[in-house]
Amino acid sequence: MLVNFTFENFRSFRDEATLSMEAAPIQELPKSIMERGGESLLPVAVIYGANSSGKSNVLKSLKDMRDTVLNSVKLNPKEALDAEPFCLDLTSEGKPTSYEIQFIVGDSKFRYGFDHDKEAIISEWLYEKRKGMREMELFLRCGDEFKISKARFAEGMGKQSATPANRLFVSLVAQLNGPISQSILEWFSHMVYRSGMDGKDYSGHTLKMILNQNAEARAILGLFESTNLGFQGIEIAKKPDSEMPLSSKTLHNVYDADGRVVGKRSFPTEKMESEGTKKIIEIAGPIIDALQHGQVLVVDELDAKLHPFLTRKIIAMFMDLEVNAKGAQLLFATHDTNLLNLQYLRRDQIWFTEKDAMDASTLYSLVEFRNETGAKVRNDRNIAKDYINGRYGAIPFMS
Repeated sequence: MLVNFTFENFRSFRDEATLSMEAAPIQELPKSIMERGGESLLPVAVIYGANSSGKSNVLKSLKDMRDTVLNSVKLNPKEALDAEPFCLDLTSEGKPTSYEIQFIVGDSKFRYGFDHDKEAIISEWLYEKRKGMREMELFLRCGDEFKISKARFAEGMGKQSATPANRLFVSLVAQLNGPISQSILEWFSHMVYRSGMDGKDYSGHTLKMILNQNAEARAILGLFESTNLGFQGIEIAKKPDSEMPLSSKTLHNVYDADGRVVGKRSFPTEKMESEGTKKIIEIAGPIIDALQHGQVLVVDELDAKLHPFLTRKIIAMFMDLEVNAKGAQLLFATHDTNLLNLQYLRRDQIWFTEKDAMDASTLYSLVEFRNETGAKVRNDRNIAKDYINGRYGAIPFMS
C-alpha cells in the first residue's frame, strides 16, 4: 500500500511536493481508515485545481516514477532517460528530477527513491523499516559509488559494476532474481494509471475479465446492475479461435403494451450507448481489479463523462472496507465539487494544486490549510461552497 509520494522538478512542479496517504488525527469517517504495517492509511485521495494548475502532473509524476522503475531493465547502456524538468526559470532545466516513495509490502515499509536527468541516474537509495524496529539502509548509490548493507541487502553485493549509469540498481538486481528487489518491482507493477478521458485503451481489459466468468466477472456485472445503467446484461463477441474480446452489445428489455417484459434486444455498445455508460463499462475492469487484488489505481479525470452519483459510487466502494478488504487505493483528479462533502471524504483526502507567481505548481491538502488567521478548516464547513468562493485557492480567476 502507498504511504506517501514525494517528487521535485517535474513538469510544472519546480519545488518538492508530497502527496500523503497517511491518515491525520481527525474524526470524520474513522471506519474507512486502513491499518497496515503499523500505519493508518487512506483508501482514497482526490485532487482539485484549476485547468493547468498541475493536478494531472501530480498523477503523471507517480506514473513516470513507476514507468522508469519497470522499464529500466529494457534500456541500452547509452540510451537516454525520459526527463521533463521544470523549464520556466533559468536553472531548473539543468537540475535532476527527484522521486521518493514509501509503501508497505507485507510487514515491511520501504522508502525508495532516485534522482535522474536525461543521461544518468544521479543517486538512488533504498531503506526498510519493520514494525518495532528503526529504519535500516539497504543501499545508497551516488553516481558510480555504492554503499550496500551486506546483512540486509546481500542480493546486491557484487552487482555494482554491472549497473550502467542510466539503469536503476534495484531493477538490475531484480532482474538477477534478488527477492527484495523483485518484491519492489512487483509492487510498482500493481500500480495502475488510467486516463478518465479516453478508456478505449483498456475497455478490452474489462470485456476480457467478463469473458472469464469468474468472481471478478460477477463483480463487474454486479457493478453494472447496482449503477442502474438501463441494460440487463452484456454480450461479448470474440475473435475466432481466441479469447480476446472483439466487441460488445448491451441487452435491453422489450416490453408489451402493459409494461411486461416480453423479450430482450441487443445494441452495439460503441454505437448506441451513452458516453457515460461506455465509460462505466471501460473503467469497471480496472476498478474491480484494484479491489480484488489490493492495487493502487490512479485515474486522471475520473469524473469525465460520469454522473456525480456514479463517481460517488466508485469512491464509496473504495471507502467501504468490507468491499475493499484487500487494501486497494484510488488516487484521482477531478473538477466535481459534489464530492467536496465530509460525508463522502475526509479533510486529509482532499488535495489542491495551484500555481504561484512564477507559474510553478504547489500541492497542499485541506487538512493542512490555514486561513488568514492561521486557523484550520473546521469539519462543519460547507467545503464545496468555500472552494467555489475561492476560500482554499486552486480555482481559475477570470479576467
